[in-house]
Amino acid sequence: MEKSVMIRAKICFAAVAVVQDTTTNSVSAFNILEGVTAVGMPFFMQSLAFFVLWEREANDPPRALGTLTININEQQLIAQGGITVDFGAGLRHRTVVNVNGLIVPRPGLLRFRLELEAGVRAEYVVDVATPAPGVQVQPQGQ
Repeated sequence: MEKSVMIRAKICFAAVAVVQDTTTNSVSAFNILEGVTAVGMPFFMQSLAFFVLWEREANDPPRALGTLTININEQQLIAQGGITVDFGAGLRHRTVVNVNGLIVPRPGLLRFRLELEAGVRAEYVVDVATPAPGVQVQPQGQ
């Protein structure tokens, strides 16, 4: 009988920046992405980070490998493999994946997904929109 892995993503989000303090192990996030409105398409996001707080059971493996993918609708923009999730002796692990530059070609659902080899995944979705067209007012009497 095959044992199922109980690793799970407790929290995940995408932000402009995520910083983990090496002394206190605390995490700070700057500008969590809830939605993006771009003036034009395509547009460039200079800095992004994807954060996941993983939890595991004591009998789960202490180490897993994963792949981060970022898609807009069904189009894959980034695939970054070889991401190590190493719990050590602990039951929690914080993963921060920094993305240095992302070109978003069109509006839609921007999906961040970190999938571990065990089939467990963390996923965060951001709606990318363009501003509504402005109403042009014609001056009267001219």
